[in-house]
Amino acid sequence: IPALVTRQPAKDSFLITAGTYERLLYGIEGRFVGNTLTLNPQFIFPAHIGCIKAVSVGGRYLASGSTDECIKLYDLKKRVELGALHEHKGTITSLFFHGRTHMLSASDDGAICIFRTKDWEPLKVLRGHKGPVTSIAVHPSGKLALSVSQDRTIIIWNLLTGQRASRTKMPQLGEMVVWSPSGGTYAIGYATEIQLYKVGQPEAVATIFSKQRIQAMIIVEYKGKDYVLAGCQDKRVYIYSSEGSELGSIQCHDNRIKGLSSVEMTFPDDNVHTVIVTISSDGRIKAWKLDDLIDSVSAPSDNKDAGDEQKQDQQQVEPLATYNAD
Repeated sequence: IPALVTRQPAKDSFLITAGTYERLLYGIEGRFVGNTLTLNPQFIFPAHIGCIKAVSVGGRYLASGSTDECIKLYDLKKRVELGALHEHKGTITSLFFHGRTHMLSASDDGAICIFRTKDWEPLKVLRGHKGPVTSIAVHPSGKLALSVSQDRTIIIWNLLTGQRASRTKMPQLGEMVVWSPSGGTYAIGYATEIQLYKVGQPEAVATIFSKQRIQAMIIVEYKGKDYVLAGCQDKRVYIYSSEGSELGSIQCHDNRIKGLSSVEMTFPDDNVHTVIVTISSDGRIKAWKLDDLIDSVSAPSDNKDAGDEQKQDQQQVEPLATYNAD
């Protein structure tokens, strides 16, 4: 479950945090040594007494949530544990920092809590779902949040007032929700389907149908266009246009992909590129250059009549770096 420190371009390094079923919390630093990106562990320790289900980073703070119903807090700068939050009465399912000042948490208890990081005071408890909350996402402006739940609804929250702006019934159980970097688009992820929406439009502008179980998804921007990346059960990352067209896929791991994230990084040539991080049940964390992924599915095929499997095999991309957690 990768979570990256900041959306601002990282100059020297970035931190990947990941939680496991075995209760371990990983902190992996990405840093260029010469022209080579390296992934090296900064910390590995058992953080909970239950499986870790969510992690998030905001500035100097790291938060992890678990089936043990508590949120653990850490100061990354001082490398100390700050304590635990016990506002929820169920498994912590999602954590989301907005900048360095606020954190949102969601749980199987159906509630969403807003915390102020200055003193970790719970400012507001948002109640509107009638079932476990599966995912939350905060708009880049910090003014809105989205939440999806096992009650098959999506709620748009006005974070300025702490009130529900709208509640919409969904055709199936929403498992993930993400915003685009610009905040103009959001996506709802189902088991084998992704629906894309424009802010202010009630109907989906595009629907993506997947033949594989979707485990993770993000929206990234590349050369002024939005792309949807979906990590799936078949070890591959699928890349879609903002219109919902499948552009291609790349086998990234040897087992199902469990998490996707992105960070902008200044490369040794002083140009800023987006790094995509994938994490898998094969125990490996990999970093990829977004340019390489997009270019691999945009390159014209020599054999236009090739089958899907053959086309997939033609799209080989090497990761920038790999960390083996086994």
